[in-house]
Amino acid sequence: MHVSLAEALEVRGGPLQEEEIWAVLNQSAESLQELFRKVSVADPAALGFIISPWSLLLLPSGSVSFTDENISNQDLRAFTAPEVLQNQSLTSLSDVEKIHIYSLGMTLYWGADHEVPQSQPIKLGDHLNSILLGMCEDVIYARVSVRTVLDACSAHIRNSNCAPSFSYVKQLVKLVLGNLSGTDQLSRNSEQKPDRSQAIRDRLRGKGLPTVFSKLCILQKENVYGFILYLDAHNCM
Repeated sequence: MHVSLAEALEVRGGPLQEEEIWAVLNQSAESLQELFRKVSVADPAALGFIISPWSLLLLPSGSVSFTDENISNQDLRAFTAPEVLQNQSLTSLSDVEKIHIYSLGMTLYWGADHEVPQSQPIKLGDHLNSILLGMCEDVIYARVSVRTVLDACSAHIRNSNCAPSFSYVKQLVKLVLGNLSGTDQLSRNSEQKPDRSQAIRDRLRGKGLPTVFSKLCILQKENVYGFILYLDAHNCM
């Protein structure tokens, strides 16, 4: 059984803590690296997801996976890379990697901001904030790679007293599975809430988030199925 990041934070009613962000970042990057390692033999649709709080799945084992199921009712524009929204040509598997890196960075920023009062700043350490900003660069070629993210996570683990990354993910899963009676309302609560993406964008600008967010409001909604077709059409697989 798995739970989404959105479910875990709905149950908690608050944001990810910094060590949890590092942990989800590390486990997600490892999952992406493994996925791209196998891409030559994988179904092209395997890369057609958009990482978001609803598609990032936390597993009881402490690992992370991604899905494109049951998220068609979510507005994914805030998590979709600018080059996809702007229908730019994708020429390599590296470009596809950077698309997912962008979405992962935005997803973790969303987690850091979840239910934080507007009067309270988002508290992230400089190292973590720098990595997330590098993941969310507007220009695809300036965006960091999966390898860079993994190296940063390894450096953090070496230089801190944090527990293994998988243990934080396990705790987030237990948070939900221990509150199953409250999860029935999660999807309904998510649908009823107004779009928070603009508020998140405004707050993150205080940390230097790229200005791509100001463009997202006027772009048409792109869903995960359109993204799959886009990748196939440009022969990125």
